[in-house]
Amino acid sequence: MRLLASTGLLLAGLLLGGCASWQDLFVSYSVQMAPVRSALLQGRALDAMAEVRELAPGDDGYVLSRLELGRIAQLARQDPASRQAWVAADRALTAQDEQARFRVSQGLAQAGSLLTNDQTLGYQTPDYERTMLHHYLALDYLARGDREGALVEVRRANQVQERALRERDGELAKAKAQAGVRQALSRAPDLDRLVGQVKNGFQNAYTFYLSGVLYEASGDLNDAWVDYGRALEIAPDNPALQGALLRLARLRGSPEELEQTERRLGRKAPPLARGEGRVVILFEDGLIPARRELFLPLPLFTSAGDFRTFTVAIPYYDNRGADVGPLRVEVAGQAGTTAPLVRLEALAARDLQERLPAMLSRQALRLLAKEQLRRTAAKEGGDVGNLVVGLFNTFSERADTRSWLTLPAQASSWEASLPAGRQSLILGAGSASQTLPIEVRAGRTTLIWANRLGAALTTRVLTL
Repeated sequence: MRLLASTGLLLAGLLLGGCASWQDLFVSYSVQMAPVRSALLQGRALDAMAEVRELAPGDDGYVLSRLELGRIAQLARQDPASRQAWVAADRALTAQDEQARFRVSQGLAQAGSLLTNDQTLGYQTPDYERTMLHHYLALDYLARGDREGALVEVRRANQVQERALRERDGELAKAKAQAGVRQALSRAPDLDRLVGQVKNGFQNAYTFYLSGVLYEASGDLNDAWVDYGRALEIAPDNPALQGALLRLARLRGSPEELEQTERRLGRKAPPLARGEGRVVILFEDGLIPARRELFLPLPLFTSAGDFRTFTVAIPYYDNRGADVGPLRVEVAGQAGTTAPLVRLEALAARDLQERLPAMLSRQALRLLAKEQLRRTAAKEGGDVGNLVVGLFNTFSERADTRSWLTLPAQASSWEASLPAGRQSLILGAGSASQTLPIEVRAGRTTLIWANRLGAALTTRVLTL
């Protein structure tokens, strides 16, 4: 009877953990997604779609599953399925934001996770992933010929970044102040090489550049100027951004502004050509790295006053970038390569760095709760109770490796003004290559959205 009581405590904890599956209790998310990523890299996007878990709204992993499905369906050219998944994720996130002040259900989930692991908590979508959701929704609207809908989404994407700048988490310093957390953090793998020079885990020049392109194509030169400028602050060496600002400085008609821009960029603005159209290439390369799992010692005082060292699982990234590179472009006697706009892998690593102290603080509370449960089970159920709960505690100690794993590792851009009429672009990245015929229209923008996964290069052509 006492053993049943202890087992009941354990089951109650699992139920309080929300709608997590048994997979989330015992298998890291990165391992669960390995078949999906493998299928994508082999060019089998339709097979990858079939591997995504079907979850109901309200499940802890629902938003993340919709993000994954939307991206995979997009790569598989299944636009209706992609759109449906994006919209479902967007609606769920909006509902979460609106209900954020009601903390009862969140408190129950936190209580349940104290007996399991962080993967049983509701997925907290990072700001860089929210930005990319709106970014992809904007591209979806463009594919349907709805530029106004696309502009709404890039505005929402930019609002995510603006809000994130205002609301940086004050819990970071508080969590780092705990001695056990500081010690565990000192043993965590270094991510500085992967993080690189990014200042935070959310600012994204890729989306600012896309919004600038859309504003300019719509004739809104002021908003285009602002977003190109924001993008250049993050990616100051990008030639496409520099060229866009020089062009707008000339179009906006202020000699002083043109002179200041030329002096700032160290380049002269080219003359405005008639009878030409603008060609913009957005290139997404590779897959964002998956988090791995590392077990670290964490010294703590137990509820009985004993000083013991426990083992905790934390997520980490290998401190190296993905195998990615630029897209080579040849057209109309011009040749060049795309230049980086964002390394999403760096944003993911920086976001994890910012979350680790809070993760380790929860781990400390979890270890104490699990140890108390084990003591209770040992007291009431003897050796059997001690063994059952001890085994559960060991096998349920999993790091939270959840993140949007079908995002590209990085994105880059290239642009040029080309004579109106039929043009043939020769594109190449690694061993992948493609000859792409396009129709350049005078005074219009032709947007080419390219993706490389494994040995495959895919493209879409959108006229703005």
